Amino acid sequence: MNSYSIYRGSFYLMLTVATAALSGDSSELPFFRMYPTFVALAGLGAFLAVDRRRHLALSRPLANVLAVVSIGLLLFEYHLDETQLIRALGHWLVYLQLIMYFLPKTAKDDWFLFLLGLVQVLIGAVVSQSDRIGLWLFAWAMLAIWVLGQFFLQREAARFEPSPDAAGPWVLRPAERDPYAGLLDLPYALSTARVLATTLALGGLIFLILPRQAGATRLQSRGQQARHLTGFDEEVSLGQFGEILEDETVVMTVEFTDMEGRTTPPPGEPLWRGVTMLRYESGRWRRQSRNASQRYVAFPDRNLSSKLIRQKIKLEANDSPTVFAIRPIRSTTAPHRLAPTLNPVDGTLQRSDQRPGPYDYEVLSDPDPNGLQIGELPPDLTHNEFLLAIPESLKARLRPIAERVVASIHEDGRAGVEARARAVESYLRDSHQFKYSLRMEVVDPSLDPVVDFLVNQKEGHCEYFASALALLLRSIDIPTRVVNGFKGGDWNGITQTMNVRQKHAHSWVEAYIGRGPQNVPIWMTLDPTPGEEREESVAKVGGIAGRFRTITDLVRHIWVFYVIGYDGDRQNRLLYTPMRLMINWAREKYFELGALLRRGLAVLFRFEDISSFISIRGFFVSFIILTLLAGVVHAAIRVWQRMNRWLRGPGDESLSLTAGIFFYRRMAQLLSRLDLLRTPTETQGEFAVRAGRALAAQGEGTLAVADVPREVVEAFYRVRFGHLELEPESLQELDARLDSLEASLPQSK
Repeated sequence: MNSYSIYRGSFYLMLTVATAALSGDSSELPFFRMYPTFVALAGLGAFLAVDRRRHLALSRPLANVLAVVSIGLLLFEYHLDETQLIRALGHWLVYLQLIMYFLPKTAKDDWFLFLLGLVQVLIGAVVSQSDRIGLWLFAWAMLAIWVLGQFFLQREAARFEPSPDAAGPWVLRPAERDPYAGLLDLPYALSTARVLATTLALGGLIFLILPRQAGATRLQSRGQQARHLTGFDEEVSLGQFGEILEDETVVMTVEFTDMEGRTTPPPGEPLWRGVTMLRYESGRWRRQSRNASQRYVAFPDRNLSSKLIRQKIKLEANDSPTVFAIRPIRSTTAPHRLAPTLNPVDGTLQRSDQRPGPYDYEVLSDPDPNGLQIGELPPDLTHNEFLLAIPESLKARLRPIAERVVASIHEDGRAGVEARARAVESYLRDSHQFKYSLRMEVVDPSLDPVVDFLVNQKEGHCEYFASALALLLRSIDIPTRVVNGFKGGDWNGITQTMNVRQKHAHSWVEAYIGRGPQNVPIWMTLDPTPGEEREESVAKVGGIAGRFRTITDLVRHIWVFYVIGYDGDRQNRLLYTPMRLMINWAREKYFELGALLRRGLAVLFRFEDISSFISIRGFFVSFIILTLLAGVVHAAIRVWQRMNRWLRGPGDESLSLTAGIFFYRRMAQLLSRLDLLRTPTETQGEFAVRAGRALAAQGEGTLAVADVPREVVEAFYRVRFGHLELEPESLQELDARLDSLEASLPQSK
């Protein structure tokens, strides 16, 4: 494969990656997600046909007509969804790219194609919600650096290649003789790798130190499409969670720290509390009344404990006002935005800032999961009716089941309520009569879904277990509510963060067992879902890709937190604050060292009289002074010599250097009679080896002078790079050898 084929193949691969960055979003329609495949196939076709046989290429007028037709496709896609104009423009660039694939491409066309790919990547970075966008951008950047280097080489080669008039000037195409036949080898690959590494290092350094304003990353999220979170609406149907429990999409990324900012591991498998459901009817859960659901209050200012769990949460863009945190919550903040507030009726945490894009916030939670939620109100009479509401027909079916489970528990008061609730929880979770499964099949459609689950199916996911527990407890007069949120997440030991995905969605139950100090309600958290079976099910989601989760999460963490989320606050915390601390430390140590040095010099150079100078200490002082004086004189002489050479200029070059350059130029002129010319990619030594082989192949007439190019180049290297002088005898011998070379060659016309 010649250098042109490598360049053109790399170019098409780079453009395919650019289209993948644009169309690799899970929110794309299936047809649009096929665009990278179409682009790859088109690139292969153009590589095998148009780039080798120009008569198969499109004409420029026909390409212009197709480009105008593509505008109609843009308008049609915009008409389908007027909110996706930017994405439609990205798809239009793909159409233009495919048209240009089948043109005889000039250097200008390749530049235009490169810009089309660049804009696709930029659009993909703005509109994509895929976790893999960072990988696509990194792959495109690496390929772009490689392709730009190859483009420069091919463009320079095309300058000296004759081009037919029909093809136009500087058409990039395979040459009859590869101008870089010896270029694409291991040393060149290693050099390119060094360039890539240097570019990444310098680019990363500039990116890190370039000052940013606090909150600057908010502008990047404008126009980003918000993902819908199933199961966190005002009304939820049983079975909806099954739609997301097999989805790997990240919902939020969490950093855990203590109150002093030190990173800490997660507290076991935390429950990320979301929305609360109270009203049940025929397989559907609803929240409380709208007026109650919109009563939100900020957290009161209190003296916070030093043992709280700080959660720094980056919530991905979604259309739900609900945010998630570990309960009980003690405080919330949100840099550059309004902090989340608490619904005092049902304990739901909500953001009042509905601007599009990701939502960053911090939560301080009590490590005791049984702690009281400050700010939540105890249920009033109306609310308590919702907590106990259950259709009579359903209560008649469930009450016998619950009473059979709690028949042996006769305790009264709060302890009795808690014991009965724990017993029913254990019945569903630990009796092995029920199994966790994502595959749901209705056995008897005439029954309520919860009854069908308890009596017939006896297997289901967390929604069914939580609903069954809540209704069983209500049937024996224990107030309950169902909570939808997330449980656990994928902990990454490298990034020290937890990625909570849709597959971690979970439902559990909170039972009201009375009032605590200051009239704060006491809610007991109950999770009836079999834990081990759920963990096995969650672990299977993702298949083989899940084995590389640590690496992909690392790349995503760098992209989310240190590229997109690298704002002024994070820059100040990670870069400028440590730098200021280091500078202050170095300044303190410098002053300490200076003071110590001054005290030492004062002791060393303090002589009471002349006689005290005649001593060991005086000898060392004299030696130090003379050494410093000699160094200053030597440095002054060197500076004077350099300035003197600079002022004289280059006119005082040695005759040896001038002769060496002259002999080399004379040799090159003589060899041009045999059409032996040094290419831009050859060193003088490589050219001499090739010229010597060519002279030896000419016959006996030039065999005797086949070593002349090597001898001349060796002399040229000695004087040009080795700064060595040639003896007069050597100069005369080289002159004679060049005369012999000239005599053996045909005279130039």
